Amino acid sequence: DGRNLTNRGIKILVSEEELFEYMKRFGNMHKAKLLSAFEPFPNSFPSKVNIVDWGCGQGIASMIFIEKFGANIIHNITLIEPSVLALKRAALHIRKYNQDIPIKTICKKLNELDKSDFTEESIDITIHLFSNILDIDDYSQTHLISLIESTQAGINYFVCVSPYIDEIKTERLESFKRNF
Repeated sequence: DGRNLTNRGIKILVSEEELFEYMKRFGNMHKAKLLSAFEPFPNSFPSKVNIVDWGCGQGIASMIFIEKFGANIIHNITLIEPSVLALKRAALHIRKYNQDIPIKTICKKLNELDKSDFTEESIDITIHLFSNILDIDDYSQTHLISLIESTQAGINYFVCVSPYIDEIKTERLESFKRNF
């Protein structure tokens, strides 16, 4: 039953009811935080961009990016999520905006990712979306940072949003930010 979402909505979702309930409970909050986080960006980019949506869930961050900047500026989107069901839903959501956006899906936890999951592209700009993922405890920040540094060239923008939980969770975000 989707109404039994616990643990701030960070558990891996395994049923369609949980997907619906998560969107109902947290969708508007995510949207507001992301719109605020996108405010410093220019209204347009000089070239097409890659999107990497880390811990994408149902693709809320990618959807809000597309709503704000348009689908025509996107070269491709990489969706990373350990829930097969949520990952499929995220790809479906993106397809509703534009059938032609190339989407790569990676069904893994952050610690399971390695260099082979990322293809080298000659695209100049990559937007990394971290929506409610950097404050969780079940990944190694050192591994994630090393992976990003070894696979991402060009200009990289990091959009990191999360609710305030406590000082320890906030420090995880601050620590990530200090590395870049």
